[in-house]
This record gives sequence, C-alpha cells and structure tokens, in this order.
Amino acid sequence: MLKRIRTILAAVVFVLITLLFLDFTGTLHGWLSWLAKIQFLPAVMALNVVVVAVLIILTLIFGRIYCSVICPLGVFQDLLARFHRKKNKYSYSKEVRWLRYPVLVVFVIAGLAGIGSLFQLLAPYSSYGRIATMIFQPLWMWCNNLLAMVAEHYESYAFYSVDVWMRSLPVFMIAAVTLVVLFILAWRGGRTYCNTICPVGTILSFFARFSWFKVHFDVDKCKNCSLCSKNCKAACIDYKTH
Repeated sequence: MLKRIRTILAAVVFVLITLLFLDFTGTLHGWLSWLAKIQFLPAVMALNVVVVAVLIILTLIFGRIYCSVICPLGVFQDLLARFHRKKNKYSYSKEVRWLRYPVLVVFVIAGLAGIGSLFQLLAPYSSYGRIATMIFQPLWMWCNNLLAMVAEHYESYAFYSVDVWMRSLPVFMIAAVTLVVLFILAWRGGRTYCNTICPVGTILSFFARFSWFKVHFDVDKCKNCSLCSKNCKAACIDYKTH
C-alpha cells in the first residue's frame, strides 16, 4: 500500500511538472507554478524557509522521499529504469564519497560565487527543465501542429500551429548529453545519479540517516535471500551486514 501511494503521488507530481515545462501558451503557469516553489533548491535560493523546513522534516520522517516523489529528475530516473525489464537487477553499492562530496563542494562554491551556469548544470530541477524544454517541448509542439492540421481539415480551430525553433544549440547539447547519461545510469543501476552526483541528494542524505522510517532489519527473521538489495533502486541496502 505504501509503495502504491508513493507511486501515485510521484506520477501525479511528475506529470504536472512536465506539463508545466511543456506548456508553450503560458496558461498552466498560473495553476502549476507552485510546483517549482516546492523544489528544494529553488526554495533555498528564494529563502523560502517554510518549504525548506517542510522538506527537511519530511526527510527526517520518511527518508529521501523528496527524491522519489517531488523531484522530477528522481521520478524520471525511475521511468528510465523501467526500460530494463530484468527483475531483481540491483545490488548494494558503497557510498562514492570521493565523487559526491567534491561535487557538493563545487556546487556550493558555484552558488556562493554566482557562477550560475555551473550551479544550474548540477541542480536536478534545472537539469530536468532543460531536458523537458529543449527536447520534449519541441516534440509536444510538433504534435500540436499535427493536430492543428487535422482540425483545420475538418474546419475546426481548436488548435493553432506554432513555430518550432531551437533556442540555443549549446543548451540543447547539454540537455541531450544529460538525457543520455541519465538513461545509461538509470538503466544499469537505478538512481545512481541521485546517490553519486546530485547535490540535493547528498544534502538530504545527511538528514535521511536519522529518518524515523528508515530501513531496519529484523535479524532473527532475515533469511539473507538478498531480495531487498536486489529490489532497492537506490542500491543502499546491504543485506550481508543487515
């Protein structure tokens, strides 16, 4: 039941955020702009203490539920991981400290120094926003234009054609590379990006260590079958040491 609730919430949030990025008319921004405000880094940059406090409290209670429900890049990785149909495909992997902590330091320095390009490159919400606006939105607009042609043929003007153009070649290339890297990492190891590169994942991991509903082993009942490790998309359950 808990997994089903999480999946439904994640799907709803992901679809709404994606529609927010795909909307080229601006009509949805008045209704869905709040989704950007509840993202961790935008809330921190906007000094929205209430949202940041709520997200930290949620992490202290449920663990990094932000990454699997609220963050669009985290949910997107779950979708990409489904392309690998092999069951029980995951395994425990130790924390890659030599990578994740230097990335966090660089991220913080970039934010304090005002290096926006590097800051936005590492921010998960910005990364998904680039993919959605540079890759998915043009496809969405072409589908709209196709519907406009069909509607016009039947003398209906429910849709109208729009010009599709590339806003920036460098940004498009960054979005394409990010998408490819995410697909490879998610296909092979689930949420590898969240656990090794994402600075938000690293920050929230400090609080998740003390989460109320973190995974605990009942050593007396554990059969060491390793199914828990093989089904953990975050690769953080070590059944051998419980």
